[in-house]
Parts: sequence; C-alpha cells; structure tokens
Amino acid sequence: MEKQEPVDNALPLPMFPLSSVLFPTTGVPLHIFEPRYIRLMDDLSNAPPHFGVVLITRGGEVGGANQRTDLGTMARITEKALVGDGRWLIFAIGEKRIRVRNWLPDDPYPLALVEEVVDEPFDGDPFERFKELEKKLRYSLLLQGEISLTKSISPNIGLSRDPQEALWQMCALAPVSIMDQQSLLATLDATRRADLLDQLLIEATTVLEAQLSL
Repeated sequence: MEKQEPVDNALPLPMFPLSSVLFPTTGVPLHIFEPRYIRLMDDLSNAPPHFGVVLITRGGEVGGANQRTDLGTMARITEKALVGDGRWLIFAIGEKRIRVRNWLPDDPYPLALVEEVVDEPFDGDPFERFKELEKKLRYSLLLQGEISLTKSISPNIGLSRDPQEALWQMCALAPVSIMDQQSLLATLDATRRADLLDQLLIEATTVLEAQLSL
C-alpha cells in the first residue's frame, strides 16, 4: 500500500463499505473473496491491521459503485484465516469512530482520508441512566425472541462496566433499523446518544408489543 501524507488531521485508511453498521467495541466477521480486498489483506500484512467501515446507503457490497456514509468506525483485525483460493475469513473489532474527509481513488480497494471523531463526556453520572436503558433493552429483546419463537436472541446480555463501552454495546444489540443504528453512531456525544437510544427502544417496544397482540 503506497504511503500517503496526511492532510491536516486526516490520515489515509483502507475502507471496507458494508451494508451493516459497526460500532466501537463490537465485532464483525468478514469473508474476503473479492480480488481487491484480497489485495487489501496482502497490503495489511506489512502494515497495521486497520481499516475503516462505513455504511452503504445505496448499491451493494460486491463490485463497488455504491454510495456510502461519511461517518463510520475504524476496525482492527483480531483473527484471520486463509481458507483457499486466496480467500480469507477474518474477525475485526471496532475501535473508534472516524469521519471521511475525502474519498480517494480506489487502488484497487476503497481508500479515504479520515479523522477521528471523539465523544464529548457524559453529563452527570451515567450509571443510573444505564440501568434504565439496560432494562428497556432486555425487555425489547425478550419481546423479539418471543416473536421469532427462538432462544437465539436472549435477554441475558453481559455489558461492560465501562459506561462508554456499555452504551456502544446496547446500541449494537438494540432491535432497531440499520438507519437508526447509523443515527446512533453519528450522534456526536454520549449523552444525546443515550437519549436517542432511549427513544428508539420505546418505539421498538411499542411495535413489538403490537405484533405480539395480533
């Protein structure tokens, strides 16, 4: 991967647009089979194992020619396995939010100049607020499990003791739409993100209860 000079606070980063949202502290498994991303894996063997994940808003994951959001997450590869024909199975963990300052020409995979997006601290003590959010989340997951008639979605969730990490985990687990997930990711401070998650959980619970009553 050719080294590029930073622009202001932005640094070049390989990008992997997806049809799902990756939050900091949460993980994503990926099957790497497109030649351009196999090239990315080759390039990352001699560089820090980081790439950016942004949501595709129009188009598909395969072949490019898609529209993407400009706010996403920097991911770090924690596990990888070569499975044949040059394909890879990898697992990556979201580390921090990033904003795309400028998309660069694909070479051959997507590249962008990105900068870190830092959260503002919580207003006041978050722990009491999180207890209420966790209660609403567990209830919504219980309803979702009853509707799907499966125990694959369990209300028995384990959350980090760190408030920031716990909030990201709840955002990832919440039964909300992809675009609502992107809105949670894009909310610029933790206090407003908690407020939005609270609102979305109330709305999701109302819908789930209505579905169960049919």
